[in-house]
Amino acid sequence: MRQKRAKAYRKQMNVYKMTFKFKPPIQVLVDSDAILEAQKTKFDLNKGIARTVQMETKLFITQCCINHLYNSGNQEAIDIAKTMEKRRCHHDETKTSDDCISSITNVDGENKFRYVVVTQNAKLRRDLRQIPAVPLIYMNRSVMIMEPMSIATSRVVRAVERRKLTGGLNDARSAGLRDEDKETEEENANSEKRPERKRKRGPKGPNPLSMKKKKKKVADVDAKNDNSQSEGAKKTRKRRHRRRGKSDQAEKGESDANKEGKENEEEKSDSKERNEVSEIQNAEGKEEESGAGHKADGKADIQVDETQMKEN
Repeated sequence: MRQKRAKAYRKQMNVYKMTFKFKPPIQVLVDSDAILEAQKTKFDLNKGIARTVQMETKLFITQCCINHLYNSGNQEAIDIAKTMEKRRCHHDETKTSDDCISSITNVDGENKFRYVVVTQNAKLRRDLRQIPAVPLIYMNRSVMIMEPMSIATSRVVRAVERRKLTGGLNDARSAGLRDEDKETEEENANSEKRPERKRKRGPKGPNPLSMKKKKKKVADVDAKNDNSQSEGAKKTRKRRHRRRGKSDQAEKGESDANKEGKENEEEKSDSKERNEVSEIQNAEGKEEESGAGHKADGKADIQVDETQMKEN
């Protein structure tokens, strides 16, 4: 039986959560009669309420209910009330617990602050059933019982569900439009429905995939190479000469002196080579002259021999 009751309470709290936006920690208002009953039966209110609601809870008590407990003189009940958070009711004079709690809960005909009310007062429970979305809890022989949803609450829940189902068909945006707005909408729809003019397409060309690729001409390739070479020649960078200081001038003077010494040495070596070449040429000329003289003497001897033989 306990499991069935816990399941029913869980479903009921889910309805309050989804439809009426109850959020944990749930705010629970406890009156003086419930505290006195819990003290009499030695019942732990915090655990019992948390087990019934099955969510994180936060207990509140009003100043009027605390005053009733002080008037009763029950110190244990006063100590239990001190563990709860005090809720301001803004009543100058102490009112009865049912009047105080109903004034806090019923704000313009609705449970504005989303309270769960724990009370033993039957009159207060009967009054709060007329307000939608007010969960009511009471104690019966050390057992906490949550009342089923009231008629006012179930009526609001059905209306919300019906609105969710038919919201797309009877939307408030389209239902409250003026006739002029409807006419403008129809005109816009007609303008959108006008057929577009078909564009004339020209003759289609051949399929590029079925055509052979054009062969590149040799002249074109040579022209491209020439252009690339000319572009490469144009892209040559010019060197920038930096300004030289005193150290650079000194190095330049040393380099000039070294260059002059090298040039003198080269001139000397060139003059030596020239002298050697001239000597070799003179020697060759003398040898040629001596060879020519020997040849002339041989010819003269041959002529003398020929004349002698003719005479004989």
